[in-house]
Amino acid sequence: MKRVLVIGAGLSGLATACALSDAGFAVTVVEASGRPGGLIGTTRTAQGLVERAANAFVWNEVSEGWFRRIGVTPVFPKRESRRRFIFARGRARRWPLTLRETAVAGARIGAALARRRLRPQAGESVAAFGDRLGGKAMTQSLLGPAFQGIYGAQPHELSASAIFGKRRGRRGVLAAPANGMGAFIDALCRRLADRGVPVRFRTPIDLLDSKGPTVVCTSVAAAARLLRHHAPGLSRAMASTKMTGLVTATSFFSPHHDDLQGFGVLFPRSCGVDALGVLFNTSIFDGRGPLRSETWIYPGPLADADDAHVTRRLTADRMILTGRDAAPIAVAVTRHDPALPVYGDSIASINQGLTELPSWLRVSGNYLGQIGVTHLLARADAIAADVSKAWA
Repeated sequence: MKRVLVIGAGLSGLATACALSDAGFAVTVVEASGRPGGLIGTTRTAQGLVERAANAFVWNEVSEGWFRRIGVTPVFPKRESRRRFIFARGRARRWPLTLRETAVAGARIGAALARRRLRPQAGESVAAFGDRLGGKAMTQSLLGPAFQGIYGAQPHELSASAIFGKRRGRRGVLAAPANGMGAFIDALCRRLADRGVPVRFRTPIDLLDSKGPTVVCTSVAAAARLLRHHAPGLSRAMASTKMTGLVTATSFFSPHHDDLQGFGVLFPRSCGVDALGVLFNTSIFDGRGPLRSETWIYPGPLADADDAHVTRRLTADRMILTGRDAAPIAVAVTRHDPALPVYGDSIASINQGLTELPSWLRVSGNYLGQIGVTHLLARADAIAADVSKAWA
């Protein structure tokens, strides 16, 4: 039985190890930290569930197959979660543009369509792409909040080609494990244990050994170091990737009859709110706790602030949103060191550099052109099929 080494025990590494084990390989997983899951994890508090990062999967054939494979029961969003808001002109709105701004954006998009100039141009940022396609109002009030909420970076930092240039599947409904995203990590770990796959924690790897198949499922910075002797061009592209951080503050409030019901609200940078957005957890999934649960998402610079400062900031931001000065019953703050890749020009270079990898080496991570946890599951299946073909 051929042995495969998987480096990294985040979602990507654990799923890749499961897929390789299912394909008949003897797999070993090594992880530099002391716990599995990477960014993904769930804490159960007296007030309700607290997610460390992603709160759901996009539900498609890939995620459905994985839930079934590892025996996890999905829960689906409530009907009210279909309502999504952007803060504009002093309140949360389903559509942030005025009638005039909408007409201008529609006319510009129609003209671009007629000239066949809908695709991003070389070197064009999301901000420049949005300005050209629909005008500055559309970029500032719609595209900017939407993409900063997904990618954690400002539109001028994001590459339009990296985000729009790759064909993407239709976005479906969401689904989450009934007990939070951490339950998915736990189920992956149980499946590996049942199959006798060792997961060795606090085992950093500095050099790669070409004697057998190896899959690198680490952060982009760690992958750059590991690949520098085996794929130097790819390593340089990875090392040049700018990173950003996020701070999430899951807060619990007494329910109020005026509470906004929906998925959440995104905030343009010019609206006076520091947060990038807020998720209304108890409006998205059942079982998130008896109180009103909200997760406020802040950019990386707030990571140096203590919990009390973060709590004061979200309380002030919430007053701007709701008009009510209500203190939270509890707040759980999660800080992510710069661990999220900024989808700039280096992302395209990374994807081009994958062809440089030797036959025994594969890479998986959230820096390969498609963001989102469901894409990591799809990548795990693809790697298992690829390794099986190469080492049959």
